[in-house]
Amino acid sequence: MFVGEGRDRHVDLFAVSANGGPVTQVTFTALIESRPQLTPTGEVVAFLRMRDTLPGQRREVVVVNLLSYGEVVIALPGSAGQPESVAWSDNASTLYVRTDRGLWQADAPPARASAIPVSPGDTAVADSALNSWLGRPRFSRAISCVAGGVCAIGPKGDTAVLSAEGRGVMRWGNDSVAWFQKSGIVVRSLGPSHERVVTLKDGPDNPREATFARGSVSERP
Repeated sequence: MFVGEGRDRHVDLFAVSANGGPVTQVTFTALIESRPQLTPTGEVVAFLRMRDTLPGQRREVVVVNLLSYGEVVIALPGSAGQPESVAWSDNASTLYVRTDRGLWQADAPPARASAIPVSPGDTAVADSALNSWLGRPRFSRAISCVAGGVCAIGPKGDTAVLSAEGRGVMRWGNDSVAWFQKSGIVVRSLGPSHERVVTLKDGPDNPREATFARGSVSERP
């Protein structure tokens, strides 16, 4: 699943099979949706939503069940600040939210739909979920390179350039990393192997901000 600009020029969420092919539009609103994160099974997605990009525009944290299309807005206290990104715990029981003022967490719907601060003892777990850590156990982190492209940071802080042209890096399962490049998604294993390309047929303009899940709904990036 990823963010793109449809024919109506609205910023919505889209999905495609992990094997590539036709792109399916998931949301249809005049609002701006961004930073999607699927649960490990791919049945639920959390993302940010706002009316426009004007300074100070309030963002909502939204959770949608992709089986029933039930929607829940996660309540953040006014003191929490602006949401910047979301992520799920490994068992999808907890949603972590990074704001410009700290880390918050909420129980996965249909439980309580309000967020509380992440306790100091859980900060490392929340940080790990909110960053693109690779491997199991997680030992490397994928980031956007300072000069552009996609980089990986190893356990000793060493940095390797994975692609000079890539953008929108994402974790692809437990053993691979992926990124947008030209009109598709490049997938690369952490071990020795060839890259493969996931094609996007009839996709939206400016695809970006992707999330991957190998789950029961379908295999979607």
